[in-house]
Amino acid sequence: MAISLSERRRRRLAIVAISSLVGLVAVGANSGAITLLPPGMHHSDLEVAASATHVTVDYPSPSPSIVQRRARPQDLSTLTKHAELLGRLMVSPPGLERIAKRAGVPAGELSGLGRTTAGVPLALTEPGSERRASEIEVSRAKYRLEVQARPDEPIIDIYAQAPSPAGANRLANAALPGLNDYLSTIAGPEGGTVAGDVRLRQLGTARGAVVNSGASKEIALLTFLTAFSLTCAGLLGMLWLRGRERRPREAEAPAREEPPAAAHDDWPHTSRPLPWMLAVFIAVLWLVPFNTTRLTMSAPIDLNLDRLLLPVLIFLWVRALLAKHPGRARLRWTAVHTALAIFLACAFLSVVLDARYLNHTLELDLSVKALPLFVSYVMLFLVVSTAVRRTEVRPFLTYTLALAVICALGMVYEYRFKDNLFYSYTDKLLPGFFAVGGELPGGAVDEIGRRIVQGPSEAPLEAVTMLTLALPIALVRLLQAGRRREQILYALAIATLSAATFATYRKSALLAPLSVVLTLAYFRRRELLKLAPVGFGVLILVSSLSPGAIASTIYEFTRPDRTTLPTVSDRTSDYDAVRPDVWSHFAFGRGLGSYNHVDYRILDSEILHRTIEMGVIGLVAYLLVPLSVLLISRKAIASRDVVATPAALVGAAAGVAFLVVSTLYDVMSFPHGVYIFLYLAGLVAAAVRVRGEEESPAREVLPPHLRAAPRRAPPRVRTPARSPAGVSAAR
Repeated sequence: MAISLSERRRRRLAIVAISSLVGLVAVGANSGAITLLPPGMHHSDLEVAASATHVTVDYPSPSPSIVQRRARPQDLSTLTKHAELLGRLMVSPPGLERIAKRAGVPAGELSGLGRTTAGVPLALTEPGSERRASEIEVSRAKYRLEVQARPDEPIIDIYAQAPSPAGANRLANAALPGLNDYLSTIAGPEGGTVAGDVRLRQLGTARGAVVNSGASKEIALLTFLTAFSLTCAGLLGMLWLRGRERRPREAEAPAREEPPAAAHDDWPHTSRPLPWMLAVFIAVLWLVPFNTTRLTMSAPIDLNLDRLLLPVLIFLWVRALLAKHPGRARLRWTAVHTALAIFLACAFLSVVLDARYLNHTLELDLSVKALPLFVSYVMLFLVVSTAVRRTEVRPFLTYTLALAVICALGMVYEYRFKDNLFYSYTDKLLPGFFAVGGELPGGAVDEIGRRIVQGPSEAPLEAVTMLTLALPIALVRLLQAGRRREQILYALAIATLSAATFATYRKSALLAPLSVVLTLAYFRRRELLKLAPVGFGVLILVSSLSPGAIASTIYEFTRPDRTTLPTVSDRTSDYDAVRPDVWSHFAFGRGLGSYNHVDYRILDSEILHRTIEMGVIGLVAYLLVPLSVLLISRKAIASRDVVATPAALVGAAAGVAFLVVSTLYDVMSFPHGVYIFLYLAGLVAAAVRVRGEEESPAREVLPPHLRAAPRRAPPRVRTPARSPAGVSAAR
């Protein structure tokens, strides 16, 4: 029997009440106010205080101070090296033991970290597996001491961390006396040169304060939202499954059909503001360096250009969902929605479950800033998959291809004339309260001598991802083109995209497009083989647009020192170096966005980033997103649907390409490629039919260019009647 309206309201209130109770209990447990073993309530100990002081390294007392006399460069360099060495001695186990004794801290509760600031290659400063395991072991100590020598001055910067400001000040002030005690021990009873070669002087008393005053509120809010949302989703899922089991046994009223949307109201022939705002946002993704374009005013978060436009897009989307006209936006649930929901839940859980540790290491703010960015990625997918009609998918793909070609032409211009038009024109066209940064000088090269061509992105690899995701649109259109003029236009588009991709001189410029071609060959091998002659013409055009780019890219695979290049050796060493981080936070990782490359290692792999920050479960959730696009694309590709099949082919190739580039660099750290992939996935989700739509005919009115030509019956041939005599003669 049908559920009454009052019964539905009672169920909703019960779900909200249970979810709120679970959220409050989770807040108490995660903040330390409630413990289960033993059960009870305690005072939360989330407060962290820090203090800082500075120590100068100078010549002994009889000599004039380096500040009072004109020091020679070699003297300054010698004292700077002394500062680096003394800083290391300060955080050594014997040094920490004496500092702890001076500060009145138990020796087992004090840890130390010395940062390398000497002029050495970056790879030598990145911690290996043994050193990283030691750092993780001591990072949970209540009292921490961090020492860093300045690279150009004989000054040691000392930072102390403790549960209270008084404890942090006491620890920072004890650092120099503890070091002197250790140096005196090394010199021995008869004296020596270790402590007598230099004179150490503290520059004022240490000053400290609480540095995470808002951490308790952030942890409480994140914990409540996560627990509340997951509990609500679980209870609603149980009710849906229960209703699904009962539904075949109950008589259901036939679904009321909404009147179809008019074909002439499809974008771009529409006055609806939502698709036009979406088109503006897509244009910004392709033509504007939005991630380095921000407002000059101060704010709690970085007001980048995309974070200013996305709220307007979401507002129009919510308004369209609440509208009552027949063509309003509707939420359609697919496998991609499920994968993104799981991925977002794992992202929040990775931060909530490890919030106390992140708060102690002062890395919670990194995770809090990363969560809104991931939410914005998911929101763009929801907007596209909901607001775009099936009949609008093809125009949006055409629009995307046009923007990608413009982007590629700009990159070819940058390659040939060493001038980045995207950055220069963005700086000129935007008002003065916007600041555009991140542009590299024309003709700049990287550490191994490769030209840097970045387009509107922040890095050449990000530009390769952008163009690779647009490449399947041109290839699919070329496969379906029936006229010679269309074939020429799409071949030119492929050549332009390929020329700009090869202009980056990156090995990914060959690997990522190759994955697109192989994916399309898997689904349409016969059609693709017929276009083999077109490939030779495309190669000639690529060589003309970007001279020498193909040969330079291939040279990256064959150069004699390819195995010893930093781009190769550093990547291979990363897999062994991150083992301690993976095993110490195996399930859900150490927290989204908390693995800072400045403090740890530069990981040129999104797979490693997801494993460290979100654990094995988060990695599986991440891989499910592009795999779910493949899942919903396979059935649509086999259906040969005039709307869904081209979009599904594009989505399948884009999903494989996104998986490939995820192994080559940290793709989620660069928003251009992620935004483009997710809105392409949204177009695929808007084009394919969900379960309820497959059983009923399509309700939308297809525009003329998408309507299938009616099949005509073969003409009937009338044969003349034959007489019996004629039949006998024919025999």
